[in-house]
Amino acid sequence: MALLAAFLLLGKTGEPTMTAEERRIASALSQIQGAGEVRVTLYYTESGGAFASAQRQITGALAVARGAGSAAVRLRLTQAMETLLGLSPGSVLVLEMEDTP
Repeated sequence: MALLAAFLLLGKTGEPTMTAEERRIASALSQIQGAGEVRVTLYYTESGGAFASAQRQITGALAVARGAGSAAVRLRLTQAMETLLGLSPGSVLVLEMEDTP
């Protein structure tokens, strides 16, 4: 699972890539006590009919955080993302960030 999260958060060069919105959310989440460094990936679907302009709606979120090894930190991060993004509990995944040498 951690490998999947790392793959989703890395660009072709191996450098982390986040949109401005993802960086803003990650910055807010990193302020939660114990969270440490946080990376966020948001998942979207497009909605709108033939006569409406397509709008992107957030349908899921993944956060990888240094402090997510703690169940309490993972819970706080999950609750914050659910509240901030208006997502259901099954649409948010929080994983512990792998330590890099």
